This record gives sequence, structure tokens and C-alpha cells, in this order.
Amino acid sequence: MINKDYIQINRIKRLKLILPTIALVIILILIFQSINFDMRPENSNNKSIISDQPEEGVLKPSMLGETSSGQPFELNALKASPLGPGLQDIKLENVSIVIGVNPLEKISINSRSAKYFAKSNIAIFFDDILAKTGNGYDFIAQVVNVNLDTGFTFLDGPVKGSKGDILFNAGHVEIHERGNKIFISSGVELIIPSSFLNKESKGQ
Repeated sequence: MINKDYIQINRIKRLKLILPTIALVIILILIFQSINFDMRPENSNNKSIISDQPEEGVLKPSMLGETSSGQPFELNALKASPLGPGLQDIKLENVSIVIGVNPLEKISINSRSAKYFAKSNIAIFFDDILAKTGNGYDFIAQVVNVNLDTGFTFLDGPVKGSKGDILFNAGHVEIHERGNKIFISSGVELIIPSSFLNKESKGQ
């Protein structure tokens, strides 16, 4: 007669062999499912919306990032379409970008059209451009280049600008250090109202 303890021991040994095998199968199934999940057409559809249907494009895209000086930026558009194969370079419609958090150091740009180039991380704005700085400057320009790595902003002219009652026209404007430094160059015309000069003379 076979001892009951002997049978029990054999069952335990078999379970020790079977359980790890079952666990291994479950792990393999989970890994396979996770791979399938990552490869679902959901992700590839996002790419094909732009690459396979460039005329339709993507509606209301958004891009968040940070410059090398730690200034966050947010770029939004009504529509985005690829400039070429893949998603490296993109053209945008009805675009806005805001750089910075501090209200006095913010730079905002709005335009009807823009292009984003991934390799250089530069956005070029054109068509009905309005640009503002947090310290009170307003600009109307033909083309604006924004380096999203450094935050450096270059406005190409003719550029019309103002700060309060002071108006100016120029060929180029450079915005450095979050708007703390602004350089106006190339055919600068400054219009200062007499009321401003009178205020200055009274202050002295």
C-alpha cells in the first residue's frame, strides 16, 4: 500500500513544476498583449492623419516646451499639416505662441500662418503678425523668427511698433532676454508726441 504522505509529497513536487510554468505563460501573454497595445493602429492613425491626408491636416494641435533659460512656451494653432514626408516640418494656420510665465517677461505672437522646423527647433510666423511683450511693447511685422531653444525672437520688416504714446518704424527688431533687451535697427523712425516731451520736461 502506498503511503498517503508519499502521494502528498509527489503532488507537491508536481505543483512546484507546474506553477512556475503557468506563471511563465501568463507573463508571456501579458508581454504579448502590451506589445500589441503599443502597435495598435491608434498611434499610427495619428501619424497618417497628417501624412496620408495632408489637405485635412490635424485640428487644434498644441506644443509645449521649455527654452534653455527655463522659460516655458506654449504653441497652439487651428490646423497643422506636414511640409514634407513624415512629421519633422509642419505648417500651421491661425497660430499663437506664448513664451514665459512672469507677466512682465512674457512674449506673445499671433499670426495667420507659421512653419515649424524640427531640426533647428525654429518657428517662423508670417501673415498679419501681432507681437507683444510683457513690458508694454506692441509690434506689427512681416515675418517673425522664434528660436524655441533660446527664446530669441527676430522681427523682420517693415516693423511697426509702439510703447505707450511712442511709435516707431524699423527694418528689424530683436528681442532678447525675455523682452528685457530690445534692439531696433535698419531705417529707424521714431515718433514721439509733444505731450510726452512736455511731461518729461515738467518732470525735470
